Amino acid sequence: MTGLLAQQESGQVDMARLRADRRRRLFDAMAAHGLDALVLGRAADVAFASGARQLWTAGARPFGPGCVVVASTGHVHLLSTWDEGVPPEIGHDDLFGLKWNPANLLGSLSAIPGIEQARRVGTDSYSPGFEQFLAAVAPDAEIVDAGPALGEARSAKSEDEVALIERAVAVAEAALSAMDDAVEPGATERDLMRAYLAAISRLGCMQPPTEGVACATPRSGPVTLRRLTSERQLGPGQLVVLNPSALYAGYEGGLGRTVAVGEVSPAAARLAARAREVLDAAIDRCRAGARGADLRSDDAAVIAYGLGLGVEAPVIGADVGGDAEQRSGMVLSVQAWVAEEGVGGVLQRDAVHVVDGTPRVLSRYRSELV
Repeated sequence: MTGLLAQQESGQVDMARLRADRRRRLFDAMAAHGLDALVLGRAADVAFASGARQLWTAGARPFGPGCVVVASTGHVHLLSTWDEGVPPEIGHDDLFGLKWNPANLLGSLSAIPGIEQARRVGTDSYSPGFEQFLAAVAPDAEIVDAGPALGEARSAKSEDEVALIERAVAVAEAALSAMDDAVEPGATERDLMRAYLAAISRLGCMQPPTEGVACATPRSGPVTLRRLTSERQLGPGQLVVLNPSALYAGYEGGLGRTVAVGEVSPAAARLAARAREVLDAAIDRCRAGARGADLRSDDAAVIAYGLGLGVEAPVIGADVGGDAEQRSGMVLSVQAWVAEEGVGGVLQRDAVHVVDGTPRVLSRYRSELV
């Protein structure tokens, strides 16, 4: 990933400009929501605020103060034991080290200029005892949910951010082609996942956002879209969902298509056309000022969620709920899923840039069933 970032520093994406724009949006959102400070622990929020490259880890981890943003000083303070991967605008004095003793960590946070005077502190997560912990750092502070402010800052993307998402989509498209080439009778879902991992690794994106990239849909019983890849073998005529994503400089992009193992039946072709029609209609309604509910369809399950530094809230246009307003600059992952007993299931997914006017589809991969 370091090589990709080096290319971006000298290429069309100005990473320093991107980070400065993100900080401006963050401080503007803090002012709009009356926040004096932020205490952030989620990896994507820390990356957005600081711009620091972080070591990728798999699995969950407990909440901890990984980044502190202070409105009165305009400084971003980062939990880091070294300067590697820390952007130059965050000085050495703005770093606080990892402490195993909570009392020592309290001392480090208390020394941050402006934090003691904070009256409203937003956080993106919470853990037992955090309220008492913060009271020792900012005695008069009220703890509030930072989600609305972070969502406002992160949802609308700059041109640089959209360019990075487009590159992630291009990597995912290359992975989809590799997976498509591996589709044959007797191959397993894990064979397709291996093709996916090899393709994104060759392009320098070694961190997969997900491993649920292949699903051989059943033709009988409940036709469901599974997110866990298995050793299930592909059979002739079966419909297989290929749903890859990739991370490029932390930004996620992806797409989903469905292919047939061997010859495409007329019923499968009709199902695919129906899915594409539903998706195209949903994409056309990805417009600034529209609501999430506007994307729903009576003919298929339609889901849309924000793309950026990983998956972003809110989920909109989903049967599971969500009715957020779309803003110009958002990038959405929009998908349509249709299924039919005796045929299987078809998923179509594209990345869409919401602009003032006709939405722009960032994925360019062919849409027909192959």
